[in-house]
Amino acid sequence: MWFLRTGALLWLLLAVAIGTVPAAPPSARPETGKGVLLVKNSSAHDNAGGGSFVVIYREPGIGRIGELRVASLPALAGVVKTPPGVLALAVTATKGEWLRVHYDDAGRSGWLEPRRSWTYLTWEEYLRGKTARLLRGLRKEFYLARSGPDGSAPELPPLTPERSMRILDVDGDRARVLVDLSVMAWLRWRDPDGRLLITVE
Repeated sequence: MWFLRTGALLWLLLAVAIGTVPAAPPSARPETGKGVLLVKNSSAHDNAGGGSFVVIYREPGIGRIGELRVASLPALAGVVKTPPGVLALAVTATKGEWLRVHYDDAGRSGWLEPRRSWTYLTWEEYLRGKTARLLRGLRKEFYLARSGPDGSAPELPPLTPERSMRILDVDGDRARVLVDLSVMAWLRWRDPDGRLLITVE
């Protein structure tokens, strides 16, 4: 009898413990850094096509971390849509031709030397002319559109993730957009922590 009561109590405690385990936190919005590196990920390891591996260094050309598969680098997938075979990587710093990127999902970063077939663009260059939408689940303040680039400019009706917008110009963390091909507005495209607020189509 004692064994049955103890067993039942253990099962009850286990059920309560499982029911109170918190859900995994939502994945963080990606950091934007300084710009975007568009990487052609060729399936063969060849120098002409860009290859499928890249060497990562602690500093430009110094302190080799390793040779990593391009497809394993944390791309901006889901928020920056690219053609098939092209990855978009956030560049966090530049030194001459060298670019610093995150090389794993833990946020560790290193330097790489881009290949000729790859394209680096600042966010201003990359976003201009693109179609975008606001991400879901943002704080209310990030859905606010304004009549000018200043945070104190008069507010316009709030935007929603369903509304499409064309990015006309970028001024720092704010973008001038044409919403639904009819309303001119300004909004934040990244938050004060440098994380994306939009998805780029």
